[in-house]
Amino acid sequence: MTPPFRAAKSPARQLLLTAAGVLLLLAALDVVVLHKLSDPPTTNDDGTVTSKGQTERRTDLVWGTLFTVVGGALVVVGAGGMVTARSVIELNDDAVRLRVAGPMSYLDVPWTEIVSIRSGRDFGDDGRIPTPVLLIEVEDRTNYPDGLWGAVWRGNILQVDTDGWDTTVEDVVIRSELMLEHFEEGDEE
Repeated sequence: MTPPFRAAKSPARQLLLTAAGVLLLLAALDVVVLHKLSDPPTTNDDGTVTSKGQTERRTDLVWGTLFTVVGGALVVVGAGGMVTARSVIELNDDAVRLRVAGPMSYLDVPWTEIVSIRSGRDFGDDGRIPTPVLLIEVEDRTNYPDGLWGAVWRGNILQVDTDGWDTTVEDVVIRSELMLEHFEEGDEE
């Protein structure tokens, strides 16, 4: 029996998401209430908000609401990712489990169906910055769903985006190949 392996999203990325969310929440607070860095609505000499100031206030509320919603979402996603630390890939004796069937759902690819596992680079639409990808070739892809999260099918090859994992794609490939060899040796016995 081979010890199972798992990899999760990078904690540094989750921390950066959370920090960006907190900054957006602070910006929303400043734009709507504090006005330390942002300008307050225009007032006349007696301190009454002018019609221009009322327009500025409405604009500030729109921006504040947008910053609050986006910042709150980033904090929830980032902090939630750090707290739960759910794996994005698991290698066990039976299959490769990938969290690509949905935000909380796994896709199991049994070792019996895997032809090869390797790493690659996806140059995306602009072709400038390559993204590391895990390539899993299966015998027959018709058994698997379309519309995956962070993964696409290219023929019988599942291409999984590994950017942001806490383990390099090369390390995952080496471990996968060892487990695939171990599985194939078990079949021969």
